Order: sequence, then structure tokens, then C-alpha cells
Amino acid sequence: MSLPRERRQASFYSVNFVADGLFEPGSPYRVFREEVLPALRHARPKLEVLYCPENGRPALDPVLMAGVTILQFMEKAPDRKAVEQVKLNLGWKYALDLEWEDTGFHPTSLVVFRDRLLDGEAERIGLDAVLNRLVDKGLVRKRSKQRIDSTHVLANVSKMSRLEATREAMGVCLEDLCKQNPEGLPEAWPSWIERYCETEVDYRQLQEPARMIEKLRQAGEDMAALWAWLETQPELKERDKAKLLKRMFDEQFELQEGKLEVRRVQLAGCMQNPHDPEAQWSSKDPSKKSQWVGYKAQVLETVGEAPGEGGQPTGQFITELTTTEAVASDLAGMKTALEAQQQVGLEMPTHLYADAAYVNGPELAQASEEGRELIGPVKSSPQSKGELYPVESFDIHLAEGFGTCPAGCRSTSCSRVENYDRGQPMYRLRWGSQCRDCPLADKCVGKGSIRDVVVTPNHDHLQKRRREMGSEDFQREARKRNAIEGTISELVRGYGLRKTRYRGLAKTRLANYFIAAACNIRRWAQQIAWLTQVASAQAA
Repeated sequence: MSLPRERRQASFYSVNFVADGLFEPGSPYRVFREEVLPALRHARPKLEVLYCPENGRPALDPVLMAGVTILQFMEKAPDRKAVEQVKLNLGWKYALDLEWEDTGFHPTSLVVFRDRLLDGEAERIGLDAVLNRLVDKGLVRKRSKQRIDSTHVLANVSKMSRLEATREAMGVCLEDLCKQNPEGLPEAWPSWIERYCETEVDYRQLQEPARMIEKLRQAGEDMAALWAWLETQPELKERDKAKLLKRMFDEQFELQEGKLEVRRVQLAGCMQNPHDPEAQWSSKDPSKKSQWVGYKAQVLETVGEAPGEGGQPTGQFITELTTTEAVASDLAGMKTALEAQQQVGLEMPTHLYADAAYVNGPELAQASEEGRELIGPVKSSPQSKGELYPVESFDIHLAEGFGTCPAGCRSTSCSRVENYDRGQPMYRLRWGSQCRDCPLADKCVGKGSIRDVVVTPNHDHLQKRRREMGSEDFQREARKRNAIEGTISELVRGYGLRKTRYRGLAKTRLANYFIAAACNIRRWAQQIAWLTQVASAQAA
């Protein structure tokens, strides 16, 4: 691989000489040229290893490709528009240190470059370069306060019903097999082609559930017959579309007493669209009012020590934007995000502000052991429903093996109970006969004769947090999390985080890393512009 030489000699006709006075210190293009481009050049060795040094035709400069990719996410430009900007936009030429004769490249070069990043596991190189520069400038500390929240990312495919997805999987597989010109086709092949590749179903005529199930069962029977034939074709059986067909069949159908039946309940994480098999259905709440097909993004952002002045743009930056499966829990996403930023040199945050989805007993205990703070509310105990005294009203000391009820009585026993559903032990505290003559029995025992309280091993941490939640100091501190909502809104409105432009988890993860880098650069530019304006006002 040969790379173009960097130009060293300046000219009165160069882009730098002509355009340098046009872009003020707070311009994103100037910030990119002066801060981000040197960081990308410093990361050149990591980019060059993605290319073969001996074979192939001369490649485009990988630093240029990385810079163009970041700029296109800063301005939400598709590939063709990005190449046009490289050719015609003075700001892009100035930011990328190009000259007038640099006419760009073919849009597919950006596609190839992104594929190289994925193959080399270098999808976060843009964000890392920006973060390293921010750390060097003292704008991001390696160990700081942070806040976290998640948001949903819609897949770049249409939302399909079970019947639509099943028929589409069958049609996609048939079209792929036709390109291979297989021999010994089954007798039903012409009817399958007509039914799934050449015919569209009018779903308005399938409003009755019985007719819908009938069509779905027919598709399942055809799938089973096609897969039975594929079992006799070892090479065709291993094709990606054939594997998608088998996966769709297993997720949507089952055999009951030797008869094919449609599954009444879909499996968790099942395929929703064969054109993006990694996109999953998920919902935000048990009521399923907010549901989507796609992925989930976890956003980590720094938190300042003191609030900024009025009108001052935010001085906080995104340190991690982790993309996970849609069905992944926020707890799992938080652990992945924290581990990811540690791999690039950032340490665990001293204070992490989060909502109730990220805070539970084990996480509070782990944070306490590691000497850091996990600040956020915890969910109320499932035993705290109704008009009876909640678990929070009992003063429980698991280390000493006893608890005190609201009436001041000490528990008579504390036993360890195995909970196979949660996979962790529980502790049951009983008060025995003391409850029978207690004046608070109506508010504590209810219809029973005695009161039992079952708690987790980390109940001490939960009990402490639930009591802290009522204090003004805790509420004031927890409000520092709220700004992450504005950050997510900024990412959605300004950079297109809500809907991915690519298909597949890996490509969506790559895009989101570039979105985080683009957002940080714009925030940096806004901060410089504001500081320049303040300095000018003070000097006047």
C-alpha cells in the first residue's frame, strides 16, 4: 500500500492561506483542522495496519477517510453528499487540509473504509482520537464524575408482522438459491417462486385471526419442505440465507404431536426482519406502550463540578456510546459501557448518576467496595404494596441476623432461603407470636397471623438508599443526572441517533461511535467560541 505524501511547502494560493481568515476560533472547521486532524494523524499507525502493506493498488489516505467520515456524521451527510463536500465545500477542504486540486474519490471508498474498520475492530478510532485530545487539553479527566442513560435505536428496516417476516424470509432464501442454479429442484419449486417471490399478499383481506394463522401455517409447511430439500444439498445448506430460513422456522413454529403448529408466544430476541436479522423487538415498560425494533444505545457523559454561567454552552463530553441488543438490560449495558471506556485509558467514575434501571443492591454493594458512588433512586420493594407497612419501615441488620419492626419488636428468627428464580440466596425474618397482640397488627400483618419479611443479601445498601432518597441533599445531587436527557435529545435531533443508517449491530455500533465523536467536536467548538466571545467582551 502506498500513501500520498504530506505537503510541506505553503503557497499563496493554498486553501490554508486563502481560507484561514474566514473561519473564526470557534468554527467547527477550524477546531477540526487544529485539534482533531492532528489526533487522527497521531493514530495513523492504527489505521495503516488495516491495509496490506505489499499487495493491492495505492490506497486513499486512511487519515483522510477517517476525517471525512467524522465530518459526514457532524453534518448528517450520506456518502455521495460527503464526497461532494470534499470536492466543493471550502470548509471541508480547510478542515481536512486539502488543496484545490483534491477532487475527492468515489463514494464506495467510504463503504470500503468502514468495512476495514469493522474487520480490524477499529470502529471507535474516531471517538478515541477526539477523547485523547480532550484529555490532553484537560477538558476530560481520566477519573471524573459521569452520568448514564439509554435510548432506543430504530433499525433501518420496515416493521413486519409475523406473517410478513416469515414470507419474506422464504422469498429471500428462494431468490438466493435461484442465483446458484441448483439441480434436482423439488416439484413444489415453481409454486414456491410464484407464491413468495411473485405474489404480494393483500393483508387487508386477512383481518380474521383464523385466516392469518392459516397463511402462517402454510408458510411454515413450505419452509419445512424447503429445508428438508436443503438437507440433501450440503453446500446450499450453509448459505447465509438458508440459515436465516432455518432460524425463522425454529422461532415461529413448533411440532406438537408430529403436527406443525404456530408458536403462540414468540421467543425473546427472535428475528423481526430477514434483511436485518440482528434487529430485535423490545419495549420500555411492562405495558408495552413504547416498543421498537432495533437496538439500544448507552450514553456516558462527564459531569461538571459546578454549573456553568448563563448562556454558556455545555463543557461536558461523551466518553462512551455503547450499542447493544434491544433486549439487553440497562444493567448489562452499563457494565459494557464502563468496561469499554476503561480499555481506552479512562478510569471508573468517582460518581455515576443514573436512574432506577441502573441501581440495585448488588451494584450499590460493588460500588461501595470499589470506593465510588452510584447515585440514583432504587425501586420500591415488591413487598411494599398495599396499605401495610412496607419493608422500608423495618430496621434490618443482616450482619447481626435480626430486624426491628415498626412497633420496636426484635425478630425471633433470621433464616437463609435459596431463591432459584433469582439465582441468589434470600433471608427471611420472622416475628412469630409477637405479632398477635401487637397494637399495629392491622397495619402490619393484615389478614395473616404473623409478619414475614424476605430480603436480599444486599438489603443493607438498599435500606440505606431508600432512606437517603427522602433527603433534600440526595435529591439535589441526583438531579445532576437530568442533563443526560438533553444530551440524548441532541444526539437524536442533531446527529440521527434515533434511526441507524446501516443494517446490523456491528455497523450500527460503528455509526454511533462516529456520532459521539461528531457531537464532542461540535461541543468543543461551541465552548471555544463562547470563551473567545467572553474574552473579547472583557477586553472591550
